[in-house]
Amino acid sequence: MNQPRRANRDLIKALNRNLILNIVRSEGPLSRTQVTHISGLSVGAVSQLVNELLHEGWLIEVGESESTGGRRQVLLRLNPTAGYVVGLKLMEDRVVCAVTDLETTVLTYAERPMSPDTTPQTVSAELAETVTQALAEANIPSARVFGVGIGLAGVIDCASGVVHYSPFFQWRNVPLADLVAARLALPVYLENDVNTLTITEQLFGPGHSVPNFVVVTVGRGIGMGTVLNHQLYQGVHGGVGELGHVTINENGPRCACGKYGCLEAMAADPAVIGDVESALMRGARTSLAPSPSMGDIVRAADEGDPLAQDALARSGHYLGIGFATVINLLCPSLLIISGEGVAAGDHRLKPMFESLRKHTFNGLLDNVQIVVKPTDDQIWARGAAGLVVGKLFESPLLERIESQPAS
Repeated sequence: MNQPRRANRDLIKALNRNLILNIVRSEGPLSRTQVTHISGLSVGAVSQLVNELLHEGWLIEVGESESTGGRRQVLLRLNPTAGYVVGLKLMEDRVVCAVTDLETTVLTYAERPMSPDTTPQTVSAELAETVTQALAEANIPSARVFGVGIGLAGVIDCASGVVHYSPFFQWRNVPLADLVAARLALPVYLENDVNTLTITEQLFGPGHSVPNFVVVTVGRGIGMGTVLNHQLYQGVHGGVGELGHVTINENGPRCACGKYGCLEAMAADPAVIGDVESALMRGARTSLAPSPSMGDIVRAADEGDPLAQDALARSGHYLGIGFATVINLLCPSLLIISGEGVAAGDHRLKPMFESLRKHTFNGLLDNVQIVVKPTDDQIWARGAAGLVVGKLFESPLLERIESQPAS
């Protein structure tokens, strides 16, 4: 009879601990008085829980507040070295890895090529080996690691850790999280790579404290992460966010997904390269040599090459149409445009903004803050580490709900 009461008391205590940790993490450094005011908990409850969190190393004291006439108060902040996390970004031919603290400050970064053998067993073994090597280099024992986050393109069911579909490896329904966890004896979390970036922007970037925002990425593909009412929106089985496969022109070029005229096929980096290569085959006058890279095209555009400039502008135009669709559907207060592809600069971004303004419904763009943030491989790996940090600070109530068997 006392068991349910004890369980309820334990849950309430866990919820209050989580509340205090999240307040200090997001708003700190804070005094105990400020934590009490923000949390709405009693002075006694805050004092007891803060003392426990200090003893366990989750919180640290960092000096005193400015005097307002009374006694100065000791300030609290999250201890970034209370533990460590590992983030992996898995790509079609390589993996990048970052070991970070709880603020996703990168301590060790590494990348390695992947074997041509892309069976789940081989890939999981290589991912586990990458983590082991990175932790050894950082001199961090696995006992101090809270978990490993893996980001990759595709339809990912994060709750079960299953890759429902991977466009790179042609996997279907692969339990990648379990395969890697079995080799590492650590918790492993799996998520679409753009969602890992979105989580990190929510924890530590411009999306901090923003209720509704969208991250779109441009590069090898085009992806989208969405936060609605402070929660990452994932859809059924993680299938949300395939912005790159919105049809822009049904008579357009064939996409890697097998369909025609997808935004990705019209505007992603491979589409720009394909545009230039087609023009070269037609004998167009240009400074570009055959088989150019994206970097070659951007450099040529900077040097005034009209073919390179036109290809980037065409991409920007279609990106603007795609992003306008996002604004028209979701009307977020913040749009973060990220990915390797924004490094093309104004050759791509200026036509993109013109197209975005032209195709957004009247007035909807007026109150949208737009942030352009180039990314590199290290930022993607850091994003995957942020996935684990986000899991650490999830509400215990959510964990309890998710652990209930389906009816």
